[in-house]
Amino acid sequence: MTMKTKLLEGTRVLDLTIFLAGPMPSLILADLGAEVIKIEAIQRLDGFRAYGTPSLASKEAAYERSPLFNTGNRNKRGITLNLATPDGVKLFKQLVAKSDAVVTNFSPRVLPQFGLEFAVLREINPAIVLTSVSGFGQDGPWRDYVSFAAIGEALSGISSLCGYTNEGVVLNGVGVSDFYTGLMAAFGTLAAIREARETGRGRHVDVAQLEASVPFIADAFMEFSLNGRTRAAATNDDPARAPHGAFPARGDDAWVTISVGSDDQWRVLLDVMGTPQWARGEEFATLLKRHHNRARLNDLVAKWTATQNKEELSRELQRRGVPSAPVRTPAEHLHDPQLQATGFFQQVDHKYAGRHPYPSLPVRIDGAYPPINRVGPLLGEDNHYVFTKILGLDDSELARLEKAGVIGNRPAS
Repeated sequence: MTMKTKLLEGTRVLDLTIFLAGPMPSLILADLGAEVIKIEAIQRLDGFRAYGTPSLASKEAAYERSPLFNTGNRNKRGITLNLATPDGVKLFKQLVAKSDAVVTNFSPRVLPQFGLEFAVLREINPAIVLTSVSGFGQDGPWRDYVSFAAIGEALSGISSLCGYTNEGVVLNGVGVSDFYTGLMAAFGTLAAIREARETGRGRHVDVAQLEASVPFIADAFMEFSLNGRTRAAATNDDPARAPHGAFPARGDDAWVTISVGSDDQWRVLLDVMGTPQWARGEEFATLLKRHHNRARLNDLVAKWTATQNKEELSRELQRRGVPSAPVRTPAEHLHDPQLQATGFFQQVDHKYAGRHPYPSLPVRIDGAYPPINRVGPLLGEDNHYVFTKILGLDDSELARLEKAGVIGNRPAS
């Protein structure tokens, strides 16, 4: 079920972002009903247009087929505009005058190079909100350095907690730092827009990937701050739970998570296991003792779980009050009974990419997800609408701009 109303209808956002951390905040706003206008230049496309294109896909318009681009830019309009030209800057300023916010993830030096720093934007529209997403913020010794998810995770300390003891760091495989940063930027943008509508005064919202990521290791940071202990990388331990972690299940690379946090839950797990003889010893009698002897405990539990079906075991443990879940693969998500029941995936057509399921914004309003009306816009797809309906240009002016390379719907050769 999808929402019928648009919570942010009447809000216009100019999107100057690329890759993932930048498009995330405007994606959230677009899903909630804001009119987000993604701006690219035919001379420099969003780098994600070249990421993840299926190897067997047609080479025609390959830049339209990336699942990463199409997912990260859904529900957005798309135009092209070369800000390296006077015409491009002039048109962008006209759009600023008619918008609520600008979101960018350029490094801090880029907007001033175009003459579009916040002071200039605020002269055009005193209520404009500029959200700058970058690796390290607008000041400090790292301000001009480039960052991607792996960089933010390394500096924030997230990477230090991933991997296996004495085997080195394992980089996170899904770019969680980008998502953290995008969420923080969305919150800041919405708050600034709300204030601007009440006061007429815009704000410059500065979101650094490093700073957005550090709070997500707050427990490990406080552990050091309070008792001087540095948490070891990669154990699956929890100081208040045992057994706790991911255990092998029956089948090829199948895993199940189990998290026992009380003696009552331990007794339930024992009952499900058939109360094996090894579990009756004093070494596992209390939670504290189980935690002290967790290495041996985990090995013994793993030998048993390796004989179990991950789905059936998880359901039985959950039914009896023990936290557990099968470790899902991306391929299994589409058949997950919980996600199927809520209708989390929405089937959406795309001219070049075809029809595919896309995950909803994980927010249900009155039981309904925001609809995904379109996935990533085609290059320059909304040029005519934006430049004629919003800015009032005529077709002859559009033709001139296209001939000059200011706009277009194909990459510049």
